[in-house]
Amino acid sequence: TKSEKQTPEKSITKEMCEKLTPENVSFTIGNKVHENEGRIITVDFPLFSATNLYVPNSGQKLERLDYRTKEWDSDLVECMKGKDRPVIWLGDLNVAHTGMEVWNEGAKHLPKSAGTTPEERASFSKQLEQGFVDCFRSLHPNAQGQYTYWSMRAKNREPNKGLRLDYFICQESLVKEDSPVIVRDSYILYEHKGSDHCPIVLELEIKK
Repeated sequence: TKSEKQTPEKSITKEMCEKLTPENVSFTIGNKVHENEGRIITVDFPLFSATNLYVPNSGQKLERLDYRTKEWDSDLVECMKGKDRPVIWLGDLNVAHTGMEVWNEGAKHLPKSAGTTPEERASFSKQLEQGFVDCFRSLHPNAQGQYTYWSMRAKNREPNKGLRLDYFICQESLVKEDSPVIVRDSYILYEHKGSDHCPIVLELEIKK
């Protein structure tokens, strides 16, 4: 008999569907202090957990800087570490972690601007040091001009005067070959407009 060419529909097995079927959905960071913020959605899959976030902005006058760096950031990472499976957290994290994530690094106003203060950058570094990886920067360590946010007011999109504020952060185990789920790539969809942010993508390999 002639062997049929495998179609995408036939390549999706029942076992694969089960691995991508959510087991639980939650909307909490695990601390009542943050419950009114409405900034988190977590979906637990069998092999990993994905948390979509909109991290608090420190404010034009940095009025929420202490809350963001001393409360939210530390409680978030403790929530992620408390999961019973590898985690990925993603979304607008409201920080340009290093000078490579900003078009005008060195500008005098940056240390006093939300998202680029030394406190926010140090807090983000502290989160990563607890066993987590910035997927895009890990895979593309030398990439420059890779931004996800541009000021609409300043018309910064076309000249690409932006910041990288949107991330996929994963547990270190997810970049290792012996993991049942492996991060393979992460990239930015610059061509998608309609917002001051653009979409970002994470490609995962889920082993059979």
